[in-house]
Amino acid sequence: MGISSIFLLGMIGIMLLLVFRRKVLSLIKQESKVVKSLQRKSWFHNPYLSGIVLFLWNILMTAIVALLIFALMITEIYIPYLHLVVFGLGTLACILAWATFSAAWVGSKKSRLMMASIGSSFYGLLGMYGLYEYITLEPSYPGEDVFMAALGFMGVMVVAAVALMTCFLFIGFQKKEATH
Repeated sequence: MGISSIFLLGMIGIMLLLVFRRKVLSLIKQESKVVKSLQRKSWFHNPYLSGIVLFLWNILMTAIVALLIFALMITEIYIPYLHLVVFGLGTLACILAWATFSAAWVGSKKSRLMMASIGSSFYGLLGMYGLYEYITLEPSYPGEDVFMAALGFMGVMVVAAVALMTCFLFIGFQKKEATH
């Protein structure tokens, strides 16, 4: 299975996730310990502070995944598709955190959108960093091929755009259901 097939399957998976996000969000119950704990925190009722915590969570998960991938590269552990498992688990952890934040939120729609905007802005910054590096990419010596580096920065931009959209939609546009 080539990288293009894996990329296509990942994009289809994210689209299905967004289409069926209410099902995913229904997995997080209002009575769960984590939701109740978040609702009791004073900072969580402030959309700016909860957005900053969400922003920091997104940084933490991205850093953990990046460090694990880097560790796989420098230790030369050659287990096929292990990097995809790391990416997948990082994505699942983020989605569960976003669903938990969404389920725990009890404020207004405007405050929910503010929290989602602040929290997902990390991915906007990451995408802008990828764009900057892509635009300013130059060979370090004459004749160096920078194709793979350019491809990597394009990948960063695509992943950041998809993560920004997914995070914002999961948190910003969720209706509370009366069944909880």
